[in-house]
Amino acid sequence: MKTKYLVSLLIVAFLLSGCYLNKEIDANEIGVEMNAGQIRGCVGPGVHTAWGWFDDLKPISSATVKVTVGDPEVATQDNQLVGVEITIQARRMTDCESARNILTNWNALVDDQALMDTIDATAREGIKVGTRSFTLTQLLDDRNSLAQKIEDSLVGDANFYSVMIVNVIVNNIAIDPSYADQLKEKALLTAQIETELRRQDLIKQTASNNILEQERRAAVLQEQVKAEEAQTNVQMEIANRNGKIIAAQNQVYVTNQYAFDLEKLRLMKEILGDKSTFYFIPEGTDITMLWSPNSVVPVPAEPK
Repeated sequence: MKTKYLVSLLIVAFLLSGCYLNKEIDANEIGVEMNAGQIRGCVGPGVHTAWGWFDDLKPISSATVKVTVGDPEVATQDNQLVGVEITIQARRMTDCESARNILTNWNALVDDQALMDTIDATAREGIKVGTRSFTLTQLLDDRNSLAQKIEDSLVGDANFYSVMIVNVIVNNIAIDPSYADQLKEKALLTAQIETELRRQDLIKQTASNNILEQERRAAVLQEQVKAEEAQTNVQMEIANRNGKIIAAQNQVYVTNQYAFDLEKLRLMKEILGDKSTFYFIPEGTDITMLWSPNSVVPVPAEPK
């Protein structure tokens, strides 16, 4: 009976001595092998067993933690008070040297909440330093530069306790309500000015288009005038030539009386027709005698 009791005590003492059996290290962890408080090495994800006296396996998580930090009143470079809220993502480094540093010098940071509290304290100072580097206008125009400034201030401290700053985002920059009203008024005025400038540009463009259209029409009209002048010149030349031809054709009637008389008779024939009767009377004859029914028109006798 005593033997069984002693064996049981030995087994319990052995188990309490720190050996571990089938202890699992997750994919986002690194395992630190310990023996009597001393670091012997590191193991990666998997199931591990050790039977040594006072052996232990400490997991250190590399999962990303998210910390939201806000400061309601920090000063800008131009002495404007603003509220700044940021979100920081960070994770522990899981190479063996970093794991040794955490367990040896910053053992409390194995706990996620302790890590977030440390980041929070460091970030508040980073917010003050970063915000002081910019004017209010610069902050409102470019939050990314502030985020980068804060991240740069965090990285140096984080390296001491083997933590990597994954990302810093500026969620909000709160300004004084009266200044916000001024910015709204300025933005409205700027929008009105831009609208008026666009309207002026449209008027100028329309005027320019009208001038171009008028110039185009003027050019078309000039071409039409030139074409009409050319057509008139051609017609005048044709008329001039035709006139010369007609004048040349009629020149015979000026120089030749017989030709003139024949042409006159021909034209009269065309006017009166083929069936008309012509009377040839001597010069000096009383024409009224021709209208009497009993009138006799004397015909001079032919010379013998």
